[in-house]
Amino acid sequence: MKSAFQVAIALLTLIAAANVNAQDDLAAKAQNERELVIYGTALVGQFEKFSEPFRRRYPFIKTQYTRTTGEALTTKILHEVAARQLGADVVLINNYTHRIFMKRNIITSYTPPNAGNFPPGFIDKQGYWVGFYLVPYAITYNTKLIPKSAAPKSFDDLLSPKWKGQISLEREEYLVTQSHMQYLGHNRAIDYFKRLSRQDLILVNGHSKQAVLLTAGEFPIIVYSDIARTEELKRKGAPIDWVRAEPHITVLVSAAITREAKHPAAARLFMNYLAADEGQKEVLSMDKPPALPKFQPEYLRGVNLYPADWTLSDSYEEYNKTYREIFWKGK
Repeated sequence: MKSAFQVAIALLTLIAAANVNAQDDLAAKAQNERELVIYGTALVGQFEKFSEPFRRRYPFIKTQYTRTTGEALTTKILHEVAARQLGADVVLINNYTHRIFMKRNIITSYTPPNAGNFPPGFIDKQGYWVGFYLVPYAITYNTKLIPKSAAPKSFDDLLSPKWKGQISLEREEYLVTQSHMQYLGHNRAIDYFKRLSRQDLILVNGHSKQAVLLTAGEFPIIVYSDIARTEELKRKGAPIDWVRAEPHITVLVSAAITREAKHPAAARLFMNYLAADEGQKEVLSMDKPPALPKFQPEYLRGVNLYPADWTLSDSYEEYNKTYREIFWKGK
């Protein structure tokens, strides 16, 4: 009679064999499709690094990648859908936007074999998206203008009179502030945002431009800045650092397969690669934190991340109006 351990090993062996067979079946179908079209927001060079092992493994799949910014990509996809000409098989964008696509029946559910490795909040439990990489935010400051001992230690510290006219906010920081509101609670957040807005904030279009201006000393503080970008700039000698102050709102860039994908087998192979340990490790080559926690870079060890809730997009129009009324008034 077999022991429980032997039965468990036998079951695991059967599951592993089934996964291999399924992967081989997808590969055979993808050989006939021969192409894979991906739309995303990651820079082309970053995506090329990430996808190189996938392309080596499946040289018969011609992978085409189209990159643009989040809002432009959303508009592009919605226009293509309206014209019944959606070209993408896979879309790489924040899960907040995937919520919009899901409600419009643009993406379909698919659960990769390694989906169980992702914690709640980093993969959709219904299978509509899988976490790709993280964009965690933190208060960030110029270390030449502010010594570490004098830097703000919390978001409440930003309300100090000494920081008036010294703080920058990205002009359209909708999602991150909406997530911050969810963290604080509606009434407390509205009060905080109104007080923050009276600090004569410096509104800047674009996080990249913000980081450049902070590094140059045009202002000493950014309310919400990408920790991964800060770490990358620090390695290059930029005089900036970030504050370990919660909440660290974390936007999740995720992957989803389109419902009308012309190359569904190739799309599933790509999703399997992205969700597997191999793919998540390769995210590090992009200078991005992987969605799978065990591969997070050292600078995020012990940091509590607060993933942005994709259901917030259900009320984005109402919230964005509130945001503009608070932060754009008189600007």
